[in-house]
Formats: sequence, structure tokens, C-alpha cells
Amino acid sequence: MIQRHGWNLLFHECLIEQLRELQVASQRAQAQDPERFESNANFKLFNALSQLILETVPREPNRDDYRQGNTMGPGFRHWRRAKIGRRFRLFFRFDSKTKIIVFAWVNDESTLRSSGSNSDPYAVFQKMLQRDHPPDDWDALVLASKTQWT
Repeated sequence: MIQRHGWNLLFHECLIEQLRELQVASQRAQAQDPERFESNANFKLFNALSQLILETVPREPNRDDYRQGNTMGPGFRHWRRAKIGRRFRLFFRFDSKTKIIVFAWVNDESTLRSSGSNSDPYAVFQKMLQRDHPPDDWDALVLASKTQWT
């Protein structure tokens, strides 16, 4: 299990698949252009996500700027989101008693296009939660999550 800043980190399969794809794309960019790979969009996004997941969020998962209010409706206020630039949102939940953070999903272009919502990651994630993938129930979410993404 990954532990950071006193928190145990878990990963839902929705995010694991995305992280693996980004990691492979980042490695491919590095192999194809060892001198300029750091300017590759996939490399930048993977590094930004890794920093958020492993350092920034676990330092203080209850930061005010992670709250999304009623954006997805009052029934989903317990979900948090961390922004990556203007385009990306990383969705997660945490429990202070058990000291667990579950990272669930980050919006990407393919999921936004396939959902019919070309720009609203909140609407897409709300639909995912309504379909129970990832589960909204805390215990079910923890059970459905893994301790590693690699």
C-alpha cells in the first residue's frame, strides 16, 4: 500500500487504467525523443497527476479548493476534485477516521466525447457515479479499489 503524509492511498480501476495509459505514453515519448520528451503533453499530465496524487492531495485532502459544492448535486458533495490546469479534474474521496484517500477518476478527452458531453467533467463523473462505476458508497468504493496503480 502506498502511504503519503499519514494517508493510505487507494486507486479505483477507472483511474488505474488512465494512469497506466499515460505512463506508457510518457515512456514512449521519452524513448522517441530523449532530449525533448519533457514537453510532451502526456508526460506533463502524468507528472502533474503523480504530484497531485502522491504529494499535494495527501498533504491536506480537505482543502477548501478541493470542494466542488453542489456542482454534481447535494448527494455528491462528499466528492472532492483537484484541478490540473484549466482542462483536467482529478476526483477523489477521503475518510479522516481511517486515513484513506481513494482516487477515482480524471477526466480525459475520450470519456468526454463518448459521454456526449464535450466539456463538462462534472456531468460525466456524476453519470458514472449514478451507474455505480465508481461506487458512491464509501465501503463499496474502498472494496473496489486497489493499493497500487502500477
